[in-house]
Amino acid sequence: MPSTDKVTPIRGNDLTLVDNKQAAQILQINEKTLTNWRSSGKSPKYVKVGRCIRYRLSDLTAWIEANSRNHTGEVA
Repeated sequence: MPSTDKVTPIRGNDLTLVDNKQAAQILQINEKTLTNWRSSGKSPKYVKVGRCIRYRLSDLTAWIEANSRNHTGEVA
């Protein structure tokens, strides 16, 4: 059985998808925080695959870049 500590993306057609747990690990936040952000519209873009929530690595990267700041007073 693969280790649950490392990200093991699902690959296909130039898309790399990760689940909620893996996305939380990438963002270094609690999985529940990411779930709450998704419910409130603050999370990175996500896709639904059936009942499953998946995040494209490219969307996580874009979200991180969009939320990068130079100082605390900077407006988004």
